Amino acid sequence: MPEPDDNQPVLTEEEIEALVDHAVTDQAFDDGQFKSHDFGAGEALTLAKWSELDALLRAHAEVLEAVLLRNFAQKASVEPFAPLFARVGDLLPAMPERLALITTEMGPLEGETHLELPGALLSFLVNQYFGGSTVATPKLAGKVTPSEQRLGEQFAKDILRTLVEVWADRLALEPGDLYIDITPDRLALLPADMGYVVLTYMITCGDAYRGEFRLLLPYDAMELQARRFMPVKKELPEQVVEPEWEARLQRAVPEIKVEMSGMVSLVETTLRNLLALKVGTVIPINEPQSVQLAVEGRALAMGTYGAHEGRRAVQITEFSGSKS
Repeated sequence: MPEPDDNQPVLTEEEIEALVDHAVTDQAFDDGQFKSHDFGAGEALTLAKWSELDALLRAHAEVLEAVLLRNFAQKASVEPFAPLFARVGDLLPAMPERLALITTEMGPLEGETHLELPGALLSFLVNQYFGGSTVATPKLAGKVTPSEQRLGEQFAKDILRTLVEVWADRLALEPGDLYIDITPDRLALLPADMGYVVLTYMITCGDAYRGEFRLLLPYDAMELQARRFMPVKKELPEQVVEPEWEARLQRAVPEIKVEMSGMVSLVETTLRNLLALKVGTVIPINEPQSVQLAVEGRALAMGTYGAHEGRRAVQITEFSGSKS
């Protein structure tokens, strides 16, 4: 039997091509034992919990409409999309060929924040800024021009400034210096699996222009601030559980016996007469009209003196501290 050749391929080229064709089909591999798994699903679920972020994006879009009207005389509609999670390896292929990539650090978020401004948007803004509103925006090729870079830098400052203002109540952001690139090379230097929160804004200026730009915020840094983008939970009042002894005490207290006394009259006399008192001395008093009731020496109520069922009695007319 001939000895096997170690350099001989295990599969032929036709067999390898057949396996590749099968692997790229849209059918999910599932034989009952193994299933496909989306490793980005966890981040997507996390973003779904940041419900307060939607309101911030809408408010920011409205402010950007005012910026475009003031700086470029454009009555534009700015519509934010729901935030997405994406990795650098997925972001790079989707970027336009002509773009200005503005990079900065947004404290307290650690890592770089990137603003992607497509060349088509910059060409439109340059055309409007220099009075070419009646002329169609030229379609340029190659890298963005110096004029587009300068205007892109100004627009980026407006975007970040208004972002800081709108987010102030939720998260105090502090943009740093801006670095402007006309290629995505700076982003390409980052690890392919590095994640970003992608904020996309669609700009519509009638029939003249319709396009979008994106703001990329570092996902790990945003996740550390997650509680700021979630609804504030209202704390329920704490329910105090009374101990058993306290309940028994509350039931027993009403049954405690106290001494109640009533003052029916007040007589003034001299010290001489007081010293002359002896057994058998009679002290005349007037029939009382009112009686003061006291419990353990503390005034409780006032009442009228009279009789009830053949016995002397007091009818309460008012309690101390109350006129009713």
